[in-house]
Amino acid sequence: MSDGQQQKGSIWSTVLVVALVGGMLLVFNFLRKDSSGGGCMGALQGEQPASVATSVGAPTKEPGLVAEAEEAEEEGTKADSVTLENEHLKFSFLAWPYHPGFRITRAELKEFDRKKKAESTERIPVNLLEESGFEVLGKMDSSLVTVRLANRSDTSVTYVWEDTLGKEKHIDIILSGRELLISRPDSLDPLLFHCAEGLLPTEPGDKTELTLYQIYYRDGENKIQHLNAKKVAQVSTGKRTIEPGPYNWVALRNKYFTAIVLPSEPVVGQIMPRMTEDKRISLAFDIEAGSEFTLYFGPQDYDLLSGMGHKLNRIVELGGSAFRWLGIFILKVFQFLYKILGNYGVAIIVFSILMKLGFLPLSQIQQRSMQKMQVLQPKLKELQERFKDDKQRLNEETMKLYKLHGASPFKGCLPMLIQLPVFFGLYAVLRNVISLRGAPFINLFTVTVKSSVNLLNFIRIPAGELTWLVDLSQHDPFYILPVLMGVASVFQSLLTNANPQQRAMTYMMPIFITVIFLNFPSGLQLYWFLFNLLSILEYTVFRKGAQSGGEQQWQRKQTKEIVSAKSLPKSSLR
Repeated sequence: MSDGQQQKGSIWSTVLVVALVGGMLLVFNFLRKDSSGGGCMGALQGEQPASVATSVGAPTKEPGLVAEAEEAEEEGTKADSVTLENEHLKFSFLAWPYHPGFRITRAELKEFDRKKKAESTERIPVNLLEESGFEVLGKMDSSLVTVRLANRSDTSVTYVWEDTLGKEKHIDIILSGRELLISRPDSLDPLLFHCAEGLLPTEPGDKTELTLYQIYYRDGENKIQHLNAKKVAQVSTGKRTIEPGPYNWVALRNKYFTAIVLPSEPVVGQIMPRMTEDKRISLAFDIEAGSEFTLYFGPQDYDLLSGMGHKLNRIVELGGSAFRWLGIFILKVFQFLYKILGNYGVAIIVFSILMKLGFLPLSQIQQRSMQKMQVLQPKLKELQERFKDDKQRLNEETMKLYKLHGASPFKGCLPMLIQLPVFFGLYAVLRNVISLRGAPFINLFTVTVKSSVNLLNFIRIPAGELTWLVDLSQHDPFYILPVLMGVASVFQSLLTNANPQQRAMTYMMPIFITVIFLNFPSGLQLYWFLFNLLSILEYTVFRKGAQSGGEQQWQRKQTKEIVSAKSLPKSSLR
C-alpha cells in the first residue's frame, strides 16, 4: 500500500469516527429526552379503558372516586381521613359510601428523601403517590349509604359500610412493619387495585428514571413476566395480550421503589396497564375474588424482597436474564466490602483492584498479542504491497504469518469482550440498587451555584450547594470524574497504540466514551477511571519487564525468522 493510499485511508477513518461520534451523540441525546423502548417512555395517551371502570363498578372518570364522593356528601356520610404511621411508613386514607373500598392518598417512606426540584438541592420526604392515589375498590352498592371508622389506632383501622337495613360490610387495614395487611369477609366479591397515575418519580433531573417504569407479575406457571412501555403500548393497541391469570402477585415500579399487590393465594383476574400523560405506567389489577392481601410500598431492596419470598427480588433490575447472576454477585461483593470499609466509594476502589487482578492473565495475553502484531507490521506491509492485486493470496499469506508466530489481531479484543458482562453488571448495580442511592464517597469541597445550568439537555448542573462527591448513584455534578477518565483513556491509548495510521482512533474513541459517560452514575465513572489508571500501571510494568527480559529476545528472534514477502511467488497458483 502506497503512502498516498495510507494517508487517504487515515483521513477517511478520521471522518468515519467523527461522523460516528456525532451521530451517537445526537441519538443518545434524543433518547434521553424521549424513548419508547425499554421503559416508561411510550406515546400512548387517553382515558382509562372502560373495562377498568365497569368491571367492579369503579368510576368512569379520573381520578377514581371523586364523582361518587361529591354525590355521597349530599346523600350519605363520608369517613374522615385516616393516617396510619410507624417508624418506616406513613399512609393517608379516604373512603366513601356506596363503594366498599378505600384510596391511599399518600404513601410516605420516612427513611428516604429526594430533591424537591431538579434545579435545587432542597430535600423532601419520598412520597410514591399522586392525590389520585392507589385505590382498592369493591363492587359498587347503592344501598351502602354510610361509612364509619372502627378499631382505630396508630397502625390499624377498620372501615364499616352500612346499608339502609343496617347490614354491614367491613375492611380491616393493619400497618405491620413495611407492609399493609388487608382483609375482608366478603371474599367472593370482585376487587380492583387501581393506581391511575402510576408511581411518582423520585429522582428529579434524572432523565433515565422514566425508562425504568415497569410492571412485574408472577403468572400461574410461576414465571416472572414484565411489561415496559413498548409492551404496554402493544397491549393498549391490541397487538399483545396478557393472560388472565392466576397471578401470584403484581408490582408497579419506578427506578428505586415499588408498589406490590400480594394475595394470600393466587387469584384469577386481569392486568390492565396504561400510559399516563406524563409517560408513566399506571396499573389496574381486577380480580374475581379474594379475602386477604398484602400491599408493599417501599424500596427495591434485594435482601428485603428476598425475605418476603415469592421471587419478589426479581423486581430489582440487576441486568438482563443472561447476566443477572453476575449483577447479584457484584451486589453481594459490594455489600461485603461495605460491611468492612463502611464507604461504597472505597468499596468501588477495592473492587476495581480486585477486578484488575482477576483479569491480569487476560491482560497479559492482550499485551503480548499487541507486541507480536507490532513486530509483524513490517512483514504485513510487505505482503500488502506484494499481493495488492491478489486479495485471496494476501489473506492466505497473512493467516500463515499469524499462525506461524502465534499472533492474532483478535486476541487483543478478547479481554475487553470478557470484561463487558462485568461492566454491564456493575452498571446495573450502581444505577438501580437502593443501597447506593445517595451513597457518599468523600466530602472534598462544596460550591454554591446560584442558577442552574442546562446545556443542550446534556450538561446539567443544579442550583444550590453542590458537594463533590456525595452521591455515587448520580452523575458527577462538576463532571470532574468523566474528564479525568477521558484524560486517562487518551494517555492509555497513546501508550498502547503506536501506529500513526490509527492516531485518529487514539484520540476519538476515548473522547467518544467520555461523552457517553458524562451522565452515568459517578460510581461507574470512578470505577472506569481507576481501571484505566491500573491499566496504565500494568502496561508500564509489563513494558519494563519485556525490555529487560525475554520479550525483547523474542522480538529479535522472531524478526529474523520471518520470511520476507519478496521471496514468495507472486502468483496464487499452487
